[in-house]
Amino acid sequence: MNTTFDFRIDTWKPETLPMARLAEYLARLAVLFGNKEHVHFMKVRKGSAIPEILVDEPAVLKVKARLSLVGTPEAPEDLTRANRDINRMLRDDNASGVLRMKAGANILEFPGRKTRLAEEAMVYELGELDGVVIRIGGKDETVPVLMEGERGVYYHCSASRENARKLATFLFGQTVRVVGRGKWRRTQEGEWELESFDIKDFEALDEAPLVDVIASLRSLEGSGWNEMDDPQAELKRLRGA
Repeated sequence: MNTTFDFRIDTWKPETLPMARLAEYLARLAVLFGNKEHVHFMKVRKGSAIPEILVDEPAVLKVKARLSLVGTPEAPEDLTRANRDINRMLRDDNASGVLRMKAGANILEFPGRKTRLAEEAMVYELGELDGVVIRIGGKDETVPVLMEGERGVYYHCSASRENARKLATFLFGQTVRVVGRGKWRRTQEGEWELESFDIKDFEALDEAPLVDVIASLRSLEGSGWNEMDDPQAELKRLRGA
């Protein structure tokens, strides 16, 4: 059975909500729901402005599972960003919102104007990032490098021409660990966002499965790995996992 969701915005009405602003909300909601080929905007109902969203039956369970990840460590980056953007938009509109099943229970609440804001801050910190290089470009002495990390997070980095040339050999390939200086911004919502990262050095990470690595270690005479009760746990400890 198809399922309908309501996104209620408390301060807007259908006759006052600008079409351009509605389009911005719908764009973020599309990312929030995912499964774009099965999610449809139906209409804006009266009362508060209530965009009505229909989800085709094949995607209902997938959409509910995705929405349940909001605010959890397992949430992919695009989901977290869409949720954050919607709340910021509501705050800018002096509004709050709620996503719920039509005539049913609330799924997500967006405090919007009720959000307790923190003071923005900027921090520069040495650190490292793991990811796959997906784009390198530019003609300046400092070359832009885009990396994709876990759960779909993207890192906007920069590197010297020499490091960029070396990193290019790993484009869309092996995971690398870059070391350098990051610029972090604390938002008004109290969350930290990486704005930029200056790569000073990097190394390719060994992506061999744990089973293969342990088998190789056990083959070394006198290594002691054959005597361990749980070699996988020990290897994870050594890797810092």
